[in-house]
Amino acid sequence: TPGSYNTTMGVVRTIREYMKPTHQLFICEMGAKQIGDIKEICDIVHPKYGILTSVAEQHLDTFHNIENVRKTKFELIDSLPEDGVAFLNADYDIIKNTLRSKDTEYYSLGDDSQDYSVRNISYSQSGTTFDLFHFGDRKATFTTPLLGEYNISNIVACVACAYRLGLSTEQIAYGIHKLESVEHRMQMSTDSIGRIIIDDA
Repeated sequence: TPGSYNTTMGVVRTIREYMKPTHQLFICEMGAKQIGDIKEICDIVHPKYGILTSVAEQHLDTFHNIENVRKTKFELIDSLPEDGVAFLNADYDIIKNTLRSKDTEYYSLGDDSQDYSVRNISYSQSGTTFDLFHFGDRKATFTTPLLGEYNISNIVACVACAYRLGLSTEQIAYGIHKLESVEHRMQMSTDSIGRIIIDDA
């Protein structure tokens, strides 16, 4: 889904206007402001893989409490088929403590006991480098132009999914290296005299 096309209407427009017969994979962001929003999108796209990046206090004017946020976010996981796979962010206790019966992989930036974890995050003028571990064993080192731990967390979720889809470490590393920052979101540039500017406006 492009931009913020994460509502039911945005997803429908994306399917109707952007998807071509040559596409093999549809990555769909699912936004929600009330209970049932994500289930409605799932009923349209029938996801096989689901990535749950966070459960936090957001849109509380319509959700009223974080438990309703949790229920709504997990509508994605509950909609997965029996052979589907859930990728859950274990850095949120509310996610980690929600028991799932389906095939589930957990990822974390700091907890080495999870399926995927990260160590040795380092930042430089060229971006971020980090080591990825799978069940505590080092799997690969990745470099991305993106900054910010939240970006690394999202990348790790996508890496876990990419491995399930059969991509090689080399293919995944190439994709991560080619990522571009979203405009005004931890966007790094250099001015005319070489000073580094981080635009998070």
